[in-house]
Parts: sequence; C-alpha cells; structure tokens
Amino acid sequence: MKTARVSMQGAPQAARRALQLAGHPPLDAASWSMQGDLLVGGGAFVDPGDGKTLRYVLGALDWPGRKLSLTAVNFLPHAIAIRPDQPHQVVAFEKIGPGCAEFHLPSGELRRFIPPVPGRWFYGHGVFSADGAWLFSTETITQTGEGRIGVRDAHSFRPLGDFPTFGLNPHDCHWVEEGRVLVITNGGGKAGADQPCITWVDVETRKLLHRQEIQGDRHNAGHLAITASGTLAVVSAPRAGLGEQALGGLSLRPGVDDALQLVTEPVEITGRMAGEALSVDIHEPSDTVVVTHPVGGMVTFWSATDRSFKRMLPMERPRGVTLSQGGDRMFVSRGLRTQVLALDAATLDPEGAPVMDQTFLSGSHLINWTRAASALRRQRRQ
Repeated sequence: MKTARVSMQGAPQAARRALQLAGHPPLDAASWSMQGDLLVGGGAFVDPGDGKTLRYVLGALDWPGRKLSLTAVNFLPHAIAIRPDQPHQVVAFEKIGPGCAEFHLPSGELRRFIPPVPGRWFYGHGVFSADGAWLFSTETITQTGEGRIGVRDAHSFRPLGDFPTFGLNPHDCHWVEEGRVLVITNGGGKAGADQPCITWVDVETRKLLHRQEIQGDRHNAGHLAITASGTLAVVSAPRAGLGEQALGGLSLRPGVDDALQLVTEPVEITGRMAGEALSVDIHEPSDTVVVTHPVGGMVTFWSATDRSFKRMLPMERPRGVTLSQGGDRMFVSRGLRTQVLALDAATLDPEGAPVMDQTFLSGSHLINWTRAASALRRQRRQ
C-alpha cells in the first residue's frame, strides 16, 4: 500500500525521543563492522510529542549489543540496496510511491532524497551493480502498471535510462550469474488480467532470458529468495481485488531444471495462509525455506529440495526474516511491539536469548547488513 507523504519538520527530534522512551542504548558508529549481526529495516511510530503524528524511520539494530539507531525519513522504507564498494552507504525505497533516499548508516545521516522519473513510482526494491557504478530499481509506470528497471548513476543518482521487467507491477529483484542477470518478480494485474511472473533479464543486452509464471489466478508474485545453485522460493499475496483475507502462497523450484510449483499441501497449513506470505529466506545447510505470514499468525518452514512441509510456528504478526552472519540462527520481527527474536536454525525453536522489545522495525523486511555486506565484499574479491 502506498504510504502517505509526511513532513520532515520535527521528525529527527521525534525519532530521538522515541528511542529514548524505548530505553535502548544508541547504536554508535564503532559498532558498524563486519562482525556480529546488524539488522536494518523500515518502521513507523506515533510521535510521542503529540500522540497522533505518524513518523517513519530507517532503523538499525545491533543484535549482540542490543543497541538501536533510528533515522527519520518521510516515507516507510521497504527494502534497501547496499553499495558494494561503500557498504555503509545504502539506498532505501518506498513500496509503491515516490519515496527513495540515500543513508550513511554509521552516522545515521539521511544524505539525500532521490526523486522518481516523472510518471513513475518506486516499487520497493533495488540493487547496485557489482562495481558500485549503477543503481537499479524496480519501478512502475503509474498510468499503466508497466514494469521498468530504472538505471541511475550510483554517485549522482542521475537517471540514465531504463529497461523493461517484462511484466506488470514489478517488486523484488536479485542478481544471479555473477551480477549479469537480474531476477525480477512481477506482481501482475487483477485476477484474470496480466499473469504474475518471475523474469530473468540480461542487463547488458536488456533481453528477456526466461519467464516463469505463478500457477493459478489467485496469487501475485511478491518477494523471492534464490541460491547460487538455482533453488528459488517466491512468496505471494492474493491478487489485487481479492481482499486481505484471501489466501497467499509459496512457490518453490528446487533447481534450475525444475518447475516452479505452488505449494498446496498440507491443506491445514496452506489453508491458513490468509493475506500475504510476506518475507522469505533459504537456509541452505538445513535445506529450509522460512516464510512469514502476518495475517495467518505463523511462520512456516519447508524443504527446498522436495517442497515438503517441515514445521509451523505460531507467532503474532511475524514480518521480516533474515539469517545470522554465521548462519546458525534466523531473526524474525513480529507484533505490535515490534519485537525481534532469534530462532535456532537447526531446531527451528526460539532461542533462550530474550526477545528485544520496541525495535521500531515494523516494516516488511529485516536485512542483515553484516551478512549482506560481507557477501558483497567476497564477490568483489573474486
């Protein structure tokens, strides 16, 4: 849903006051290293000063240190793109709207807003090129819903052009083939109209290499997780017009030569997937796909290789999920108190470590900046 435009007047002071009232030590610049787990995500809160103004922030949580930082912004950050050559600098995008901005994480500084091309909306996600020279973002032509990947200079953020996503209402995007091919989810139109799909696009030639449609006519294509070996997981919300209580879904492709299939069994679990299946990740060592279901009130776990159901964990409004730096745990954000908790990746049980309350990380995603930045650095050395 498109978020409302809000004023930045008084926003930094409101963020500082909210952090103070939450009782968390502030996250200092010294914590921004490649060690530990630094979790980043968007959030919203009511201004404690007047008790009514909605404020938006990009939040960062030092999990082992239990420290937190909040940077005020005038839109709800959905996801971020991390610069490979300067990983402390990130760009955050609004889901369905004009919001986009560059941040410097250690200082908590909002450096600049990045306006959309006229007639376009940002759609939530983006990535930098492997050399840090260009920024690519999922965008939609507002009048038609036609998908575009916007291309910008990564230093000035000046628009340099675009290329098609080969679908309507694109959302998520990930690199494969060592940064040569972009995998994009296209949410599609209303039920019965343009079919939701995942497309593989060669960025240099801007040609469509492959297109895989979501099965049936009731699910869109939302977020995706993909491994180097080609294992693919795609989560879906109900198609536009079906309502929040209609069923979302999960589609899995074990390998590049396999079909992408919607999971339908067991029905006692898939029948509880009301609303969107929101956040997804793949824990390769245990062959586990983890999915959050906010409206369904659960986190589900599946085998990536045979699409079988592993476990369901009841949870109040789970939102984002991400893996730890070491891969031994999963972090989940949940509930109205914006808690963050850790799950043991081997047992899938909540860990004994206490949850962290009032993190303000209420958005759709948790991004483990440490894990993602370390992976980008390894790729640049190769």
